[in-house]
Amino acid sequence: MRAPPSRRAVMAAAPPPNPGSARDRPDRLKGDDIIAALAPHIRFADHLAHRVVNRAWRRSCRLIGRAPPPFPWLMLPPPAASGPAPAAPGSPQRRVFYDIPGGRSYAYPVPASYRYVASRGGWLVLAASDPPRRLVVLNPITAAEVVMSWPFGQDPAEGFHAVMTASLADPACFLVVATDRVVKYCRPALGGDWATLRAQGFRFDTACSDLVSVGATVYLMDERRKVWRADLAAAEPRVERRDASFALPQGEIRWRHYLVESLGHVLLVVSDDHHKRLGLYRLNWDARLWVRTPASGLGDNVLLLGRGCSAVVPASAAAGRSPGTVLVVRQPWRSTVLHMGLNFCDGGEQPWFWTESRLGAGLDDDQLVMRKTVPQRPGQLTTGDSFWFFPAIDQSDCP
Repeated sequence: MRAPPSRRAVMAAAPPPNPGSARDRPDRLKGDDIIAALAPHIRFADHLAHRVVNRAWRRSCRLIGRAPPPFPWLMLPPPAASGPAPAAPGSPQRRVFYDIPGGRSYAYPVPASYRYVASRGGWLVLAASDPPRRLVVLNPITAAEVVMSWPFGQDPAEGFHAVMTASLADPACFLVVATDRVVKYCRPALGGDWATLRAQGFRFDTACSDLVSVGATVYLMDERRKVWRADLAAAEPRVERRDASFALPQGEIRWRHYLVESLGHVLLVVSDDHHKRLGLYRLNWDARLWVRTPASGLGDNVLLLGRGCSAVVPASAAAGRSPGTVLVVRQPWRSTVLHMGLNFCDGGEQPWFWTESRLGAGLDDDQLVMRKTVPQRPGQLTTGDSFWFFPAIDQSDCP
């Protein structure tokens, strides 16, 4: 009787495994090929719901880049405190992000009582309102965060503007903050050591000053409409100033200024306090001019305005809104002292958290389209205003 072949002989006689077979890929699971085939057709919102299905899904999402939604989300104000003990500063608090065109809401934990100062490429820049003072750069979707030292040392800098020049995933990203006469910047990906530039004459103002970046060049504007710029990628960055003012209609006590980048140009939107009257200008740095620009100068785009989160977005992504539409997020100014001691119920005044207007013929026209409100008690939104958030997931988030 012939003895059966040994296991070693069987293995030696077996054909070599197919490099594409499951035997070479023990980590692949049943259905992986189907998931990999479907991944290019999955929307960003679906990816958020199924991002952790398995390794093949994450690998496929990494390869296709997971394009973010074409229209940013609106981070809604936090709900009014219903219990006797509000969330401790810095502790996780669920905040709702609203996809306006899609009509869907998403909730992610962010630190409570932190001030939101900028948004770029999936990241939020938050400032701690209480000691220890610090800045936190956070991706609420992935929970990735980078803690930055407080850039102003012992200076009591309560008000400042901030901007990120790129996504934090880009090593060339600068985080920039500006307050009275000072611009500070660092590269979070390279350790976050702050450098300082002097901008003599610049004064921080909540409504009238602003900061925007065009690549690695930052532009600042104060309430007198004087403009500064600095190329942070230069070997020796320095601040340049231009006096580029223009006339405004009489009778308005307070005008608001918003800087926004569009196709490499710096745009300025001038608005009254309630965003009923709007004007659009484009900066000509060499000629020292703000050039009046009609609504057609936006092309087929809409404007999103807010401190540290302004942008130009295609109208095709704005759920039927026509080119020239302007969406603004801002909490109306309120005096906490004024409301102190007054017994307002939860159904009292309703601060609005986004308005829609359209660029028209000029600043003398009433261009307000609608005002969206959310029930809140007056004085509650001192650190948690509504905010444009540009969702994205970096490549490193899908191993």
